[in-house]
Amino acid sequence: MDLSGEDVAVARESQPYDVANGSGRRSRSWRVGSYGPNSAIVYALDELRRKSRDQARKNPYAGAAVDRLVTNIIGTGIVPRSMAARSVEGLSKPAAKKRKAEDAAFRARIQKLFLAWTDEADSIGAHDFYGLQALAVRGMVEGGETFTRLRTRRPEDGLTVPLQLQLLEGDHCPHLKTDAAARIRQGIQYDAIGKRTGYHLYREHPGDGVVAAGFGEPVLVPAVDICHLYRAMRPGQDRGEPWLARALRTLYDLDGYLDAELIRKKNAARLVGFVKRVLSDGSEGPLGTDPGDDDGVATLDFEPGTIQVLADGEDMTFSDPKDVGPNFEMFVRESKRSVAAACGLLYEILSGDYSQLNDRTLRAALNDFRRAVEQWQHHLVVFQLCRPIWIRWIDLALLSGALRLPEGMTRQDAYAVNWIPQAWPYIHPVQDVQGKTMEIQAGLSTRTRKVAEGGYDSETVDAEQAGDNERADALGLTYTSDGRQKSASATATDDGPDAPNPPPTQEPE
Repeated sequence: MDLSGEDVAVARESQPYDVANGSGRRSRSWRVGSYGPNSAIVYALDELRRKSRDQARKNPYAGAAVDRLVTNIIGTGIVPRSMAARSVEGLSKPAAKKRKAEDAAFRARIQKLFLAWTDEADSIGAHDFYGLQALAVRGMVEGGETFTRLRTRRPEDGLTVPLQLQLLEGDHCPHLKTDAAARIRQGIQYDAIGKRTGYHLYREHPGDGVVAAGFGEPVLVPAVDICHLYRAMRPGQDRGEPWLARALRTLYDLDGYLDAELIRKKNAARLVGFVKRVLSDGSEGPLGTDPGDDDGVATLDFEPGTIQVLADGEDMTFSDPKDVGPNFEMFVRESKRSVAAACGLLYEILSGDYSQLNDRTLRAALNDFRRAVEQWQHHLVVFQLCRPIWIRWIDLALLSGALRLPEGMTRQDAYAVNWIPQAWPYIHPVQDVQGKTMEIQAGLSTRTRKVAEGGYDSETVDAEQAGDNERADALGLTYTSDGRQKSASATATDDGPDAPNPPPTQEPE
């Protein structure tokens, strides 16, 4: 539809949003560009990475933000629990029971094999699998993204499963490498329908050109061999930005302000004096410990108990730097809050200052923060990193003979897995445990789910319980933690010939 000049003028005057009409007094100077999800970051990514890593190295609050995010997202690791099982539909009860037992034994073999492989996962041998998780998340938070290369090894390498992982920072993939004819965008290769088919990666880190012999031209690596861990902020975004990006200006300014305040306080703590001279007779200048220089300036040292006599025409004044008063703490606290909000953290977690929270407000704040962390864990770490690694690990374990599928189980069945993050610590242990117990008893949840939320596997817990009970029975021991003993105790209190008489009840007067 074509609009006349008069129609356009009327449309401008009747904008439905104030900020959309740039002629207003408050929004007159507000001019922004129309950036796509990739053009907004393509030319700024190098600068964002450099400044983010610089602040993480030098600024204690930036370093703390990265540390706290990695600690809460990964902790001791996001652990896989195999859910491999075959269908028992149509089987008799004995056959179904036998199949379930075989599947449980197969899952136990998977867990044992994966635990042995975690120590061999790192291609350079510096971390175990869960340490690589933490390092990958740190690279994503600090630099915007991390690439993990799945490297298949030879059988003669002697690994439990012939697979190792190589972590690469985002700099290994040149984001300025774009070729529309070859379907290359920001170093990523696409096919005709927009699916990623490969990544162009440098063999060496571009920032280590002085140390390494040279990183040469990037090499195309198939996409199935790469896990790209990054947080997309807009649909269609190809590369990730550092999580500190929105806080970099505040971090830099706050660091400069704290340095200036420290210098001011150091000068305030010193006794600094200035000698004013009024000389008109050509005398030799002020009294001083050392003779004056060519300009007649001399240094006067004070010692305890010294009374200094000044010359005629001289006057002594002392520096009196002004204190900022109560505004210093308020300004620093608000700056930290801004940094925490930009990074997705709580101010209390970033600063360690819990003085303004009570138990209820802390619980509410932590619930909101933990929900965000669980989103990052499952949408980013599990889907982009853990899931493709698990599928490749199962494939190579089967191909190498380290695992053998039970009869009737497919590879898709063996892929089934539940990734369990480290459990959140109790805020109030008694109330939290009682709440979980009441949920199970009311049928609102299951023991298996509650055990999984605690970071454990229900089958492992049941096996440990059975082992404890068997050992206690062999030694003739009785513990209140044994549910069987509780049931026996409850049965003994039922009405019977040996049951004690209940205490008399007092009727109201």
